[in-house]
Amino acid sequence: MRRVLIVSPHTPSRELLRRMLEEPGLSVSATGDTDDAFAAISSTPPVLVVVDLRRPDEDHPLFLGLLRKRHPALPVIALVPGRLRIFDGRHERVREAHGETTEALQHLLGALKQAMHDVLAQELLRVLRTPMGQA
Repeated sequence: MRRVLIVSPHTPSRELLRRMLEEPGLSVSATGDTDDAFAAISSTPPVLVVVDLRRPDEDHPLFLGLLRKRHPALPVIALVPGRLRIFDGRHERVREAHGETTEALQHLLGALKQAMHDVLAQELLRVLRTPMGQA
């Protein structure tokens, strides 16, 4: 079963993201502690890490930088105010999602779910792709 890890310092956001991203065949776990997140990544690497940076917290931006340095090929989606930063293991792209309304939050969560599906599909293609090389 493929695993997604959510890292968010805010308990209600963590629970909302966990419920939103749960799907059959996908194990979604969540933590608010960055040390627990690194331990979970080291013991059983997830296929995707979602980091919530929408609220000010000094540890989580640092966590994101350390995560990218220690696990450079690990796909990460970072929720930052007004946008999603999506790193699929090779390339980074940004999706805009501005506003403070309920509709804007719904748009952000929809974009997050779509980005998760895109990253997981790319991961699956990498696993199933036939290796190419010289004979």
